[in-house]
Amino acid sequence: MIKRTLEISQRPVRLSLRHQQLVLKLPDDEGERTFACEDIGVLVLQHPAISLSSAILHALLESGAVVVICNEKHLPAGLLLPTLTHTELVPRMMSQLQADLPARKQAWKAIVRAKITAQANLLDNPFRKKLHTLTQAVKSGDSENHEAQAARIYWPALFPDRYQEGDKRDPASESRFNALLNYGYAIMRAATARALVSAGLQPALGVFHHKRDNPFCLADDLMEPLRPLVDYTVKQILASEEEIPSALTPGNRKTLLSLLTHTVTLNGQTGPLMAALPRYINSFHRLLTRESQTLHSPVFEPQWPDDPF
Repeated sequence: MIKRTLEISQRPVRLSLRHQQLVLKLPDDEGERTFACEDIGVLVLQHPAISLSSAILHALLESGAVVVICNEKHLPAGLLLPTLTHTELVPRMMSQLQADLPARKQAWKAIVRAKITAQANLLDNPFRKKLHTLTQAVKSGDSENHEAQAARIYWPALFPDRYQEGDKRDPASESRFNALLNYGYAIMRAATARALVSAGLQPALGVFHHKRDNPFCLADDLMEPLRPLVDYTVKQILASEEEIPSALTPGNRKTLLSLLTHTVTLNGQTGPLMAALPRYINSFHRLLTRESQTLHSPVFEPQWPDDPF
């Protein structure tokens, strides 16, 4: 079953719990809506006047949901993650801790190759060919930083209007552009962290990202191949608007939240991204523990308009 992604942003809502159902009491006698806690995968709390209790948070976390709390700019400011959702939690965490440096470097190599491949799929030749060539050259631990080399080709090719030589970018336009990307990336990060916890892995134990104050290093590692899906969606949002409005409009946020239901293919199986994430995480774990030599990551096929540029 595909978990729901709920966003509360338009009106002040009072949340309550009734028979393991999340109840949304709407203002001005507009009634209420209910959702089974077990059906919720991600809950985004965005309106500043939302009221709820710790019992609601406990019920959601116990059901395996992620709660995302946004700031006044509509950008996610924090995550609440469940902690006890896998029967082999301790053995799996121990396998993470015991993974040696060569295994972690091989895992990062596989992640970088998957990311560059996903980027290449969004581009036409000659850029696609250049990225595929870089993919084959990635070494253990990406020691030659092919990820950065790919980025220098990818971003100007995907967004040529924003990277024209000598072009001075409008600060307001740049801020809106970054807001769309950051919101989409934050949703991907939350979903990836949720899948990690559900698989019994510790999101803080990264294979490449390793900041001491970052509790989601591994989520940041594993979401790298998913970033191009956000980039692709942002490009479509911008192409559909004659002028860039306030970036995080309700419609734009809804589009970015729907990324979790986007159709992807993983190891020959097709389905929504949220359903593919647990299999992606398990593939990573098998690679990290040397049970496999292959990382199976979600792949999506872009569907551009007739003239995307």
